[in-house]
Amino acid sequence: MQMVEHSKYRANLLKIAKSRKTKINNSCGTYDAYKYYRKNKPKEAKYILTYKEYSGIVKAKNMLLSEELLKGNNLIFPQRLGNLELRKYKTSISFKNGKLKTNLPIDWKRTIELWATDEEAKVNKVLIRYEVDYVYKVFYTKSKANYNNKIFYSFSVNRRLKQRIKNKIKEGVLDAFSIK
Repeated sequence: MQMVEHSKYRANLLKIAKSRKTKINNSCGTYDAYKYYRKNKPKEAKYILTYKEYSGIVKAKNMLLSEELLKGNNLIFPQRLGNLELRKYKTSISFKNGKLKTNLPIDWKRTIELWATDEEAKVNKVLIRYEVDYVYKVFYTKSKANYNNKIFYSFSVNRRLKQRIKNKIKEGVLDAFSIK
């Protein structure tokens, strides 16, 4: 068996040799909201904004919201649009119908290192998992929201905020409501 250098193997596996061009088609962003604002702009000249000013306001507000979430507070959106909260779930390992069922998160760094050195583990898709007591999740609650077609709406937190939440949890500064 030939040993492959880990960094080259990882780059090949994740296909990061060249830059990716991604396009999100099923979501509305800041520019879409700005187009709506421009179409329905206010009559007073003092309220007319450029895109740079508009996006600056949105970024500042999002930073304030993320800071509140990092303090452990639930975010209640205005106009009965739901709320955002951090929840934690107890990890579990069980067997159902002869198959292992678990909600432990995968340690991709160690898994890819294993796959780079052991071809049999790669073929069998062996996964290395973190050994943690709780799994945390940012949860968007729509139960008290007042809008139509709730099933089609979702909320996802960006990667940077997830990393900041993870660091706060590791430091012991942040905790969440436990769900069984």
